Amino acid sequence: MSRRQTIAVLAAVLIGGLCFGPVFGLASLWLPVGSVVLVAFVVTEVCRHWLIGWRLLLLVGGGLLAIIETVLEATTVARLPTLASLRAIGHGLSAWRLTLESTWPARPDPELVIFVPLLTFLACLLAVELLDRAPPLAALLPGLGVVGISQLYIAASGWSAVLVAAALGLVLVALLMPDSPEYRRIAPWVATATVTVVAIGCGFVVGAIAPAGRTPYSLQKVQAATSPGERQASPLDELASRLSPRERDQVVFRYRASQPVDRWRQVALDDFDGVNWTTNHPFLRMGAVVGADVRVPTTNERATVELDGLDGPWLPSQLLPATVSGVTDPQIEPIGGTLLASGRPARYDLTWRKPDVDAAYLLGAGLDGDAPGGLSSLGPVPPDIASIDPLQGKRATFATAIALEKYLRSHYTVAVGPTLPTGYGWPQLKKFLVSGRSGGAQSVAGVPGTSAQFAAAYVVLARLNAIPARLVVGFRAPAAPGPDGYYVVHNSDAFAWPEVAVDGAGWWPLDPAQDAATGKTAVAGSIDDITNQARAAVPPVEKIKDPDVPPPSEPRDTGTDFPVPHVPLVAVFIVSAGLLLLWLAGVPLLKALRALRRRRRGGSASVVGAWAEARDRLRAYGLPVTPGMTVRDLRHAARDLPDTAGGLARVAQALDHALWSGAPTTPDVKQQAWSGVRDLRKALRGRPLMDRFQASVELRTLFTR
Repeated sequence: MSRRQTIAVLAAVLIGGLCFGPVFGLASLWLPVGSVVLVAFVVTEVCRHWLIGWRLLLLVGGGLLAIIETVLEATTVARLPTLASLRAIGHGLSAWRLTLESTWPARPDPELVIFVPLLTFLACLLAVELLDRAPPLAALLPGLGVVGISQLYIAASGWSAVLVAAALGLVLVALLMPDSPEYRRIAPWVATATVTVVAIGCGFVVGAIAPAGRTPYSLQKVQAATSPGERQASPLDELASRLSPRERDQVVFRYRASQPVDRWRQVALDDFDGVNWTTNHPFLRMGAVVGADVRVPTTNERATVELDGLDGPWLPSQLLPATVSGVTDPQIEPIGGTLLASGRPARYDLTWRKPDVDAAYLLGAGLDGDAPGGLSSLGPVPPDIASIDPLQGKRATFATAIALEKYLRSHYTVAVGPTLPTGYGWPQLKKFLVSGRSGGAQSVAGVPGTSAQFAAAYVVLARLNAIPARLVVGFRAPAAPGPDGYYVVHNSDAFAWPEVAVDGAGWWPLDPAQDAATGKTAVAGSIDDITNQARAAVPPVEKIKDPDVPPPSEPRDTGTDFPVPHVPLVAVFIVSAGLLLLWLAGVPLLKALRALRRRRRGGSASVVGAWAEARDRLRAYGLPVTPGMTVRDLRHAARDLPDTAGGLARVAQALDHALWSGAPTTPDVKQQAWSGVRDLRKALRGRPLMDRFQASVELRTLFTR
């Protein structure tokens, strides 16, 4: 193996390791991955001439030492490995699974990130050993394996996929390029052509398999979907006890926020089996930053939360949490914005993103029927509930979502007092919706309901009218802070509300219970204030006009951080494939036509043409040919090519006769020269198939010097 080939196979491993960038961030990977690759290269070069028998041992020791020094420094003593370092490496073998259970970019904790340099280390070890014992292409497989594993975590898309393909194309060229000086002259051109074809071809494949607008494939989704989450007591079940006379005045948490907030959420529930409201969305370990799945501008906000009487694993949160600090091993359900902690932190800092929209946007954006869980099945619906028609057949829009909220506000009453109704299954909802309707045939006074029953009833009626909705449990934010600047939240602030999925803005909260007893005035620009403006703009349901067409949905984000120009990939691929075919078929055809033209020349020109043909044939196989070479010089240079001497000797005799004898060039002399070319071609047919293929499509010999 040559130094160039060593660099090529290790570069492939480096590319694969850095392809984990979307999972951990490149800033967390370049040092450990680069260090492992660098150590592998240095050890290989040192053992090329010395310590050859120690190479494998040095590769293992040097690679593990690089991982310990760059990732597990906290386990060392005076920068020297300890037993804790070895145990951490052993635990790192299962870090790939822990990473799948985290949001991305994941926190660059050693127990998570260590599996990437370990994978890189193993690939470097295999690549170096295969390069010394197998064909060069086999040594490329470990690097391609690392690339493949990284794509299982999250597939590259857009220009990042093209850049990875281009880098691998360069690696392939560097690995297979012959060491001949003649080939080095055309290496840039071959590299450019190969990389262009590979990049465009991979771009076409990526565009066909994962077109713009489709979320890139991620093994995290597959893993999360099959990982059962630990069951916890739902805050919805605790709502009644919080509102009891004995518990309602108890303080649950305090907070100080950068901007006033409307409410704090604990859990979002979107599955209903007729009795219980649950969610099946997986909880993941919270990464460094959680992205916001919205397409509208957002405003960053933050708060410091101090827990008091709030028990259980559910942490007060906001819809689009970004970061949390002060919590050991926090977990998040990203779709609902639910935060979970294994322990009870006394204090934590939370940052989140608030959608920056107005009432006009909400009324014009339409609803997102593809929102996860928004239109989940309700199962068999009681006929008495299914017959309720609050929207009079109007199409599902945000205006009709507001109209449904107004319907519940105007036809049903909120339960108050020491004894509150409980339950939110079909029996309780039927009693509330059918018997509790004000002015209904069965009860003029109506049966009041809790906020949980209002929210559950809203979600049921919304889904029956194709409005994506879910139920959320949390706390109302107090109207004003205390003297110390902290807002104090009590059990009496606990309530439930529905959310509807607005296209582009994500989930948006509504309040059909309209608990006016809070005495809170909506802050200008807050979510409640924007919703109030939308309510004021929505006419009675009979005056709502259906849109002519469903509100258009903007294309989903492709995951890139910069705009990707539209590229007609199919056309580019067709043109590139045509050029490739033209090269593969055109170059041999041009060479055949050139040989025919040379042979048809008259007199000594035909003999000189035979000499040029023999010279170009050997140049195509990488033989160094200089302008001042004679036939005998060329014969000496081709001594390593078996069975070529006889043909070159015939060409040399014919050339001497045509140029130096002074006699006319007869057809026999011409025949002798081209007979030598024919013998030379027969000798070259014994070369390996790949050598013959490369020689047939070699461009350089089309341009005779």
